Amino acid sequence: MSPHISANSAASVSGFPEEDLREAGRNSSGYFAARLGQTLERGRYCIMRKLGWGQYSSVWLARDFTENRFVALKILTSKATEALSESADQQSDEQRMLKKVADADPAHRGYRHHLAYIDAFDLKGPHGLHHCLVTEVLGFGMDFLRKLRDKGDTRIAPSIVKHVVRQVLLGLEYLHEECGIVHTDLKHDNILFRPRDLHTIISHELSINPSITYDCGTELNPSVIPVVSQSLPLSIGAPIHEHDLDVVLADLGHCALLVVPLGNAILRESLNAAHWISHHFQEQIQPFALRAPEVLLGYPWSTPVDIWSLGCLINEWLTGGWLFEPTPEPMWSFEEDHLARMTEAVDAHFEPSFLANCKRRDEYFNQEVHNSVLPSGAFAHFTEHKEPTWPLRRMLETYSELGNDSEIEATERFMKRCLQLSPERRATARELIDDPWLAV
Repeated sequence: MSPHISANSAASVSGFPEEDLREAGRNSSGYFAARLGQTLERGRYCIMRKLGWGQYSSVWLARDFTENRFVALKILTSKATEALSESADQQSDEQRMLKKVADADPAHRGYRHHLAYIDAFDLKGPHGLHHCLVTEVLGFGMDFLRKLRDKGDTRIAPSIVKHVVRQVLLGLEYLHEECGIVHTDLKHDNILFRPRDLHTIISHELSINPSITYDCGTELNPSVIPVVSQSLPLSIGAPIHEHDLDVVLADLGHCALLVVPLGNAILRESLNAAHWISHHFQEQIQPFALRAPEVLLGYPWSTPVDIWSLGCLINEWLTGGWLFEPTPEPMWSFEEDHLARMTEAVDAHFEPSFLANCKRRDEYFNQEVHNSVLPSGAFAHFTEHKEPTWPLRRMLETYSELGNDSEIEATERFMKRCLQLSPERRATARELIDDPWLAV
């Protein structure tokens, strides 16, 4: 019997410790209530630990008895499983994308920076059918690195940032050029690391830090026993060296729920993760703080949106703060505020030729944007900020650990290549890999 902890030690919005496993739970989207020690797929896989959960899936460490190895089982909710069906309402194509990534070109330099796909199968539960994806097992990610310092300092050392960014770009180059996929959900918890000695780490963790469940109180035979999420470390005891950080881009599939505070209100947006370049499941993509201008403005988007997100993340990793924190004002919207802050950060205006092809241009810009030169009052409602977004250079000088002026200048140049307001002017992953900033 696994050790257990009180359910009071953790709580989700449902009141359940983590994902809502109740059959009639108000926040349940049909999770599969897996159990420690449970075998699946005719006894091939045995569940050993819960690694984590998201809005539409839970992830488990399992032993593969057929191949004598450890694997990760991503068990989709019944709702996420329905979203995979090939129909007019299809919202995800995760399995086909994983197969494409696995088969496109294993010799490519960016191939290793993607999750290794192994297999897939279906299983039945009280909510119906659940699709299960079998992949390699990964460890901590960038979100873990941001929590290593004391007193809430979420900055990451510049040398580590460069090491990670180069690998992310290699992964994006492969995804964009060889697979025809736009990730659209590049963020901290989708940039993970591959443990160097997986078998040793798992054996060590299971022996000194065994899998645990939540206390079910006085119930003698509870129908569901919730399991505590326990991610795997990257090493045993020793400090993590930056050269041991082997980046893997994760999560090409299921829907996500974006929750954004809007004054006293809450904005909830249902988003998809990866899309084919040739086929979009929907047009509203990316976490709001990382959303590219073309997405806000209704301009045809593609692979440059991933580069924009990366530019925003670099600022966050180096300075410890979001690049953009838009807020609605009485006179202008959340989105218009976001667009205005983009111009402040990169010290540039939107080009009329770009805006001319944006479906939502007239919501945020004056009619005069047809002109060859943007007037100073180009925004339809925005006037000025009491607290403007600082230009990139000032943020790096004030908050980063970059050091001398030449290093700050090189970083600013690199970030501006990622944060061009017009997507056609944004550098590609292939071009950025060779940038001198990453060679230092």
